[in-house]
Amino acid sequence: MKVIEMEGKTVDDATKKALDELGISDASKVTIEVLEQGKSGIFGFGVSKQAKVRVCYNETTGDVGGATSDILLNILKRMGLEGTVKDIKEGQEKVYVELESSRNSGLIIGRKGKTLEALQFMVNLMVNQKTGSDKKIILDIEDYRDKREKALKKMSRDIAHKVSKSGKPWTLEPMNPFERRLIHLALQNDNRVTTKSEGQGIYRKIKIMPSSH
Repeated sequence: MKVIEMEGKTVDDATKKALDELGISDASKVTIEVLEQGKSGIFGFGVSKQAKVRVCYNETTGDVGGATSDILLNILKRMGLEGTVKDIKEGQEKVYVELESSRNSGLIIGRKGKTLEALQFMVNLMVNQKTGSDKKIILDIEDYRDKREKALKKMSRDIAHKVSKSGKPWTLEPMNPFERRLIHLALQNDNRVTTKSEGQGIYRKIKIMPSSH
């Protein structure tokens, strides 16, 4: 853990100096404590009191994006799959990783995204263990998640129409929590049907029922 205190004309100025000193460009990777607020001089001229901040940087959790890239590429290599990290966007709570593969994108995605989900699960566990970070890592390739989201929403509306016409409930295949939530949200304002989750763990499914059922 690195801890430094820095002064500047303003809190932002002091923080920027501290980040420059640590060689960090992303403020989300550090903890910033304001020790003193800067005060301007008389009539706004000059500075009567410098702002002061304390910046804490945990080197083990600092570069979650870099650790994610290293671990992910190593896993792909061990699986015998060709792939590269096209882009990484690291936020305060999530890390979005966009993969690219000219030959193995289908294999990386797997049937209905099962391989991509398993890969994402492994990467989250290993990065958390290595860095101590609790940031959620989300993997994507060829905009699969956006396409999957649109497909699920369309499917849920189509099935809702069938359920309302037949009066019979319809149970979907097992889905991960994110996909189940998409279905619930897509149909929450559809007065013809209601939805509920059934089952346990990875076998949890959504049941779509007529509102009068």
